Amino acid sequence: MTPAQADSALRASMGTLVHEKAWLTGAAVCYGTSDDHRIHTCGLRREIRLVQGEFVPDPQPLDLSTVYDLASLTKLFTLVSVLQLMERGCLRPGDSLARLDARFTGLKDCTLEDCLSYRANLQTPRRIDAQQDADAAREMVFQTFAAPLAGERLYSDMNALVLKYVLEAVSGVSYIDYLTSQVFAPAGMTETWARVPASRLEDVMDYGLEHRVLNGEYRVMADIPPGQPHDPKARLLGTAGDAPSGHAGLFSTAQDLCRFARALLSGRLLRMDTLRSIGVNRTGYLLGDGSYRQFLGLLCFSKSPVQMKSEVPEWMGLRAFGLAGYTGNHLAIDPDSGVFDLLLGNRCHNRVSQFTPEAAAEGLGIEADGSGSLKWPDGRLVRSSFRFIHQKDRLVHAPVYACLRARGWLRD
Repeated sequence: MTPAQADSALRASMGTLVHEKAWLTGAAVCYGTSDDHRIHTCGLRREIRLVQGEFVPDPQPLDLSTVYDLASLTKLFTLVSVLQLMERGCLRPGDSLARLDARFTGLKDCTLEDCLSYRANLQTPRRIDAQQDADAAREMVFQTFAAPLAGERLYSDMNALVLKYVLEAVSGVSYIDYLTSQVFAPAGMTETWARVPASRLEDVMDYGLEHRVLNGEYRVMADIPPGQPHDPKARLLGTAGDAPSGHAGLFSTAQDLCRFARALLSGRLLRMDTLRSIGVNRTGYLLGDGSYRQFLGLLCFSKSPVQMKSEVPEWMGLRAFGLAGYTGNHLAIDPDSGVFDLLLGNRCHNRVSQFTPEAAAEGLGIEADGSGSLKWPDGRLVRSSFRFIHQKDRLVHAPVYACLRARGWLRD
């Protein structure tokens, strides 16, 4: 297969995701090495607007200038920042989080290593996004405590959220200022922000008007204007200028995300031995009932024997790592093969994203793979993005692998 044929097959898969099955309103799929990359785009950044209570068609094409809500991909930027400070000797794995930031009085016995590796189950007394304002939300963050580990799912937003404040306490600068000087600048990133400039708001992918069917109740989320994080905790904390949060809140373009991945693979942001340590499994093992506990590395997923529970493509190696964001994004990096695999998609806008209970979806006419349309109470047909996450291996990662092989970009 030639590179042109492989790219054509990838674009056909993207067409299945966006046009045929319509799990996503639009998507960019990117792949590359430390030296080069390719970007393919497909679909729309907005399909409709809500005008005086009416849904009005407003198709806006996605292109290379489109700005994406990175959602949980923000965690990788928090991780890189913390690891940089560890390389410089400003942080040590055994440091108590309470010693590093005295505001975390409930984390005296929780070490930085515990937090990074998800060996600490961090919780707050009450939901952060249920607080009355940003000040109350921030105070709730500082009441974080470590509960005993339980069950097979350990992944959480809280670890990265806490580390944002620890990073600020240790570095003496705001999180966004640290990122700007120590991550964005050396990576050559010029289109990544916590606050999207007014001149670029029209370029932001629209993640609003998400539809959900929860226990028979039909809901439309109409309170997320472009440029505001989809994540409710990040959105609330950001209202007082406390942006981005460590777990979500960054916005970027496909081009800048490729620059970030290439900078990591070239050793410009972290030493290569540090990069190779990120995806080493710290938590996963076979449980007594035959299931596996989540395989997690440092603030990310590592390679798992159960592919459906991993964010690392099956063809990547044992030291690869990956993360996905609720909005539809995914980034995986394999330091040993020297490649990255990036999806920037939108599963929220004008889509039915959730059914509770899940079995209700089939009774409402949704296909077994989660695709299809649902007749909303106002008579509109709304496409489904339900179970989109289970399509990524076949329709994104497999064709990306073929593209990398066709170009000779995969190291043995």
